[in-house]
Amino acid sequence: MNILLISNMYPSDRFPSYGVFVRNTENILVNNHMKIDKIVLQKKTKKWSKLVGYFFHYANILTTGLTRKYDYIYVHYASHNALPLLLLKKFKPNVKIVTNVHGSDVVPEVPSQEKYQPRVKKLIQQSTKVITPSPYYKKLVGEKYNVHSNVYIFPSGGVDPSIFHAYEDKSHAFKELNLDPAQKYLGCVSRIDAGKGWEYYLEAIALLERNQPTDYKYIYVGSGKDEDKFHQLVSELKLENKLIHFPLLPQSSLAYVYNVIDAFVFPTVRKGESLGLVGLEAMACNVPVIGSRIGGLEDYIKDRINGLFFEPGNSQELAKAMQDFINLSSEEHRTMANNALATADLYKIGNISNKLPEIFMS
Repeated sequence: MNILLISNMYPSDRFPSYGVFVRNTENILVNNHMKIDKIVLQKKTKKWSKLVGYFFHYANILTTGLTRKYDYIYVHYASHNALPLLLLKKFKPNVKIVTNVHGSDVVPEVPSQEKYQPRVKKLIQQSTKVITPSPYYKKLVGEKYNVHSNVYIFPSGGVDPSIFHAYEDKSHAFKELNLDPAQKYLGCVSRIDAGKGWEYYLEAIALLERNQPTDYKYIYVGSGKDEDKFHQLVSELKLENKLIHFPLLPQSSLAYVYNVIDAFVFPTVRKGESLGLVGLEAMACNVPVIGSRIGGLEDYIKDRINGLFFEPGNSQELAKAMQDFINLSSEEHRTMANNALATADLYKIGNISNKLPEIFMS
């Protein structure tokens, strides 16, 4: 089977985690003896380079689609790739498109992204198959675009156990991050952008430490558009001695973070949180997740079994959930961590990799 993979997100040396789930799906298909050509766009930071990049990206999609024959065109991230594919459909109505939606392409994070929605709807309705990351997102896509057949679930490339696993000896992780192995930590990994809930994490830390000071410190890993606001709030809440901030890290370093924290805090408020793969990656490192009761998180977090839930956007509830976790006995913590690991096993690449080829072969 010949497949043309299209994505405007793909890892590069400078941004190794950007679109890594796309490369994971590519590897799964290649390992299942499918021939893959790809037209991908790597991350650009300057406006002019983005414009030039998208111009050639779109031109490449059209010329390749018109001049070559594939069994399927497999596109990741509908909104930013819909235009050339809809044009291609007009010239070649029989072309088969498989659209893999992920998050803000279906539920825009900012108002400016709403302009893409008419194209997204057309692309999804004209796609031969649609792939979503979770049962939650399958239902959302069906309701929003009135598409109920040929919609499949595949969890964003899955968890790579060669990277995300619990270390028998964690001293190396502490050393790599320059952290004190005698110190206890909770942690959060997310872009510092609207909808990610970073502010509720900071407010919850402040509430927790004000009401009943703990011997924990708190890690935040990420960068983003709201980074100045992030540091301002850290200062206002006087968290400088409690919070440790790392910029965006490669996946190998994220595994170090997951291996030094006792629990992963996932404070998103996005309805477009289609799966929340970072939570599963933390679970694969034997770490429970304290997460918002929203989106794809509801499909794998089981309250008080492999993690704890709190209402999205509620700093007081998050503080209480963090306190409840800290108050667990060693045995309760160990049981919850083991249950988290068992959940992550269901999403490991080796356990889900057969699902993606089956979608193409069905």
